[in-house]
Amino acid sequence: MKLITILFLLLFITPEQNSHKGIDITVRNERKSIVYVAENTTGKDIDLFFRVESSGFRRSADRPMITTIPAKKKIDLIELIPLKGADTVHSYMAIVTEKDNSMMFKKSDTVVKQIRREASNGN
Repeated sequence: MKLITILFLLLFITPEQNSHKGIDITVRNERKSIVYVAENTTGKDIDLFFRVESSGFRRSADRPMITTIPAKKKIDLIELIPLKGADTVHSYMAIVTEKDNSMMFKKSDTVVKQIRREASNGN
């Protein structure tokens, strides 16, 4: 019974968590590198927070990137170059926000700090 439950979760629930209705993220294998590509399939610009966790590559890809993908466009996000003779592992995390859902923060004009000092007697 546990095996059936695990298979159900892996086959039906996991793919839905990784997809977004407006963006397709694919991996393109080139001669000496691996490229992550994002395609916006909607008519609006989409903001994308993208991070790759990897090992066995020349460049550390663990730094996140925030980019805007224009409507109906395809862009290269990151290129990974594997080390010779190294085992490579890579996975990604992507968070998508539409322009209408973005939040605006306003910095307050003044910050007031009160410091209280007491004079001590030197006796």
